[in-house]
Amino acid sequence: MRKNHDRDRMPPIESARQLALDALLFLLGDSLRITKFLNVTGMEAAELRAHAREDATLVAVLEYLLADESQLLVFAANGSHDPTDIAPALERLQRDGDM
Repeated sequence: MRKNHDRDRMPPIESARQLALDALLFLLGDSLRITKFLNVTGMEAAELRAHAREDATLVAVLEYLLADESQLLVFAANGSHDPTDIAPALERLQRDGDM
């Protein structure tokens, strides 16, 4: 059961997209990180380039980070993001994104 305060924490859709784009840039900043992301998601590099700003891709990025706590914490520390902001951003994209 969801609590009402969880819904209140969801960011506006544009903020969720920006957070996901920041996360994608974090992954792209390191060849090992982006290679692992591509391997886990089954996405090809050309496909990622073509669809990087699409909500479905941004959802995949946030899901990937949430599945790997160590990467999530490194991303949060490097980008001055709160790691607890990732799940609400993912929920916003899944609920209101153009997928």
